[in-house]
Amino acid sequence: MSYVEAVLLGLVQAITEFLPVSSSGHLVLAENWFAHGAAVDVFFNVLLHVATMAAVVVYFRREIAGIVAAVLGRPLESLAPFADWEPRTAGFIVLANVPTALIGLFIKKYLEKPMEQPLFVGLMLMVTGALLWAGRRARGERGVDVMTSADALMIGVVQGIAVLPGISRSGSTIVAATLLGLRPELAAKFSLLISLPAIVGATLLEGRDVASLAGVAWGPYALGMLAAGVVGYGAIHLILVLVDRHQFYRFAYYVLPLGLLAVLLSLR
Repeated sequence: MSYVEAVLLGLVQAITEFLPVSSSGHLVLAENWFAHGAAVDVFFNVLLHVATMAAVVVYFRREIAGIVAAVLGRPLESLAPFADWEPRTAGFIVLANVPTALIGLFIKKYLEKPMEQPLFVGLMLMVTGALLWAGRRARGERGVDVMTSADALMIGVVQGIAVLPGISRSGSTIVAATLLGLRPELAAKFSLLISLPAIVGATLLEGRDVASLAGVAWGPYALGMLAAGVVGYGAIHLILVLVDRHQFYRFAYYVLPLGLLAVLLSLR
C-alpha cells in the first residue's frame, strides 16, 4: 500500500465514520463498483478504527474524564450537557450498548453477508436520508436529568440496527435521540460517546480476522491513521455545529441521491 492510498483511505474512513453517510455502505459500494475482488486489508481497517476511536476520546476528553471521575467518587468540574449527572450518564452509556451488542452480533452473524449488495445498500442509504429529513424539525428540550432508561435502550437499538450497511450510525442515533425529545447538544454528544464501546467491539471483531502481521507497511499505515484521527476530530466538530444549528438534515441531499443511484444501477 502506498502512502497516498493509505492517506486517502484514512480520510474516507474518518469522514464516513462520523458524518451521517454510512461508512459501511460506502465500503460496499466502492468494493462492488471499483475494487472488483481486490483484497481487503483487515489489519489496516482495524488501525483506522483505532484512529477514529482516538479522535472521539481526544475530542471528549474532558467529558469522559468528568464521567469517569464522578463514577469513582472524585468529581471534577462539570461540563454541559452532563453537568452534575455524570454517573447517570455513565449508566445510560452502558445501557445503550446492551441492545447494540446483541443486535449487532446477530446481524453480523446471520444477515451481514446476504445484505452486502449494492441494491440493499442503496435502499438503506435512502432510509438514512429519510431519517435525516424526518428529524429536520425536531427541537427537543429534555436534558440528562429527565432522560430515561427507555430512551437509552431505544437509542441503543437504533445503533445496533445501524450495523446494516447503508444505515448511518451517527445519523440514525442522533435523529432518534432528537425525536425522543432530547436537546440537540445532548443527542449529538450522547450518540458520539456511545459509539466508543461500539467501535471497540467492531475493532475486536475485525481483529480476530487478522491472519499475520508479516509484511505490514508501518509507514503508510501510521500516516493513514494520522489522517483518520485528525480528519475524524474535525468531522466530530462539524457534526456538533450542524446539529446545534439544526442543519444536520442537509446530509439527506447527499445520501438520498446516492441511494437512488445505487438502486437504479443494481436493477439494470
